[in-house]
Amino acid sequence: MAGHEVANLRIAAAIATMRRYDRFRVPYFQSLLVQARKQTRTEDGSREIVRRPGNPMLRYVGGCDPLTDTNAAVASASLQESLKL
Repeated sequence: MAGHEVANLRIAAAIATMRRYDRFRVPYFQSLLVQARKQTRTEDGSREIVRRPGNPMLRYVGGCDPLTDTNAAVASASLQESLKL
């Protein structure tokens, strides 16, 4: 998109926000435009997160071994019980 088109979209969004919150002041409008300029817009809706199989940091994806996870939870609980305060 050209700069003019992007500016029109940002101005329209700022005006819509001003109408939504019933605030019509120039400083508020300027802050909305600055905020819109800082936001990044991704036009590509086909992006997808691809995760490698076997990643132990992901849960509910099959990347971790459930036996290891349950044993680790039990071991930590038993260690807490045996500690003397």
